[in-house]
Amino acid sequence: MAAFDYDKARATAERLITKFGQRGSLRRITNAGPDYDPVQTREDFACSLVDLDHSQAHIADTLIQRGDRMVYLSTEGLSITPTLADRMLIGGIEHAIVDIQPLSPGGTVVFWQLQVRR
Repeated sequence: MAAFDYDKARATAERLITKFGQRGSLRRITNAGPDYDPVQTREDFACSLVDLDHSQAHIADTLIQRGDRMVYLSTEGLSITPTLADRMLIGGIEHAIVDIQPLSPGGTVVFWQLQVRR
């Protein structure tokens, strides 16, 4: 039996997210200098994403709050791995990243699923 081609699945996800999604940015804030007087720098990384609402069924009795967004983040052109310390810019509005789940069967990240909060 031939192995599944996860690179092809990633290419399909990238194409669909680009076609049906929007452009955004992943913002990384880094601290430099002494702890008592740090200098913060912001660097934005352009990305493609799909921004979705959570259904009411997911909101009740879970860690998902009303107003949280589910984001499918493409790996295409993204030079960093998202972290919980990063911020997601959607339509110019900054969102905190609450949860990150990679879809990575076979060790290949096809796309990132993020839960973001304003």
